[in-house]
Amino acid sequence: MLKRKTPIVLPPGKFRMGGAHFKDDKAFIATAVNDVERLIDYCGLSATSALLDWGCGAGRLAVGVRERFGKIRDYHGVDVQPELITWADKNLAGPGFRFTLVDVSNERYNPDGSLERTVASEPGSVDVFYAYSVFSHMNDEDTPAYLELIAQALSPSGKAMVTCFVEEDVAAWEENPPGYGPLDWQGRLHCTRFARWHFEDHVNAARLAVDRFEYGRETDGQSLYVLRKR
Repeated sequence: MLKRKTPIVLPPGKFRMGGAHFKDDKAFIATAVNDVERLIDYCGLSATSALLDWGCGAGRLAVGVRERFGKIRDYHGVDVQPELITWADKNLAGPGFRFTLVDVSNERYNPDGSLERTVASEPGSVDVFYAYSVFSHMNDEDTPAYLELIAQALSPSGKAMVTCFVEEDVAAWEENPPGYGPLDWQGRLHCTRFARWHFEDHVNAARLAVDRFEYGRETDGQSLYVLRKR
């Protein structure tokens, strides 16, 4: 592991998306490094990769990349929330690390955003795509459209690691299902749950294949998918 030349700057608590799981500094760094290690194992992430962190918030994964690699060829963090991107750009951007604000619509985080969808990348340019707790806050119209954009963004051997709520024997898609999970879901798209078959139908329609599936181990009971191009 490369040693860092300068200390890592951590975002203040109010910027740390993901609830109580990421509030403590030690846990914040540990979860970030753990996700980087999984990206190495599951998706082939290396210091020479182009990594797109979609829904990056204030840059939790960027902190993990700096801790693990020191430098990377291209970390690109993308989010719809100006305050978070502004902080990340000021405190975490540098050689190999960049952040982009996209004004796209999401009923929870950016309800007045543009209806024109984008993942802010060139086709075939992304080696590793990471979307943690993004599809867990997305409607059933945007989901298949963004999976198609992910497929377009991936390089021929690229992989995407994403999380979402999926269950067997439930409705195809539900918003804030009552009595589900550890929280009292409040407001638009706080929790969006898919029937597993329905989410995987979207995956297949986007010309993606499931490379790995881990049920219910992620934040608040989300499941993990590793996807690749077909």
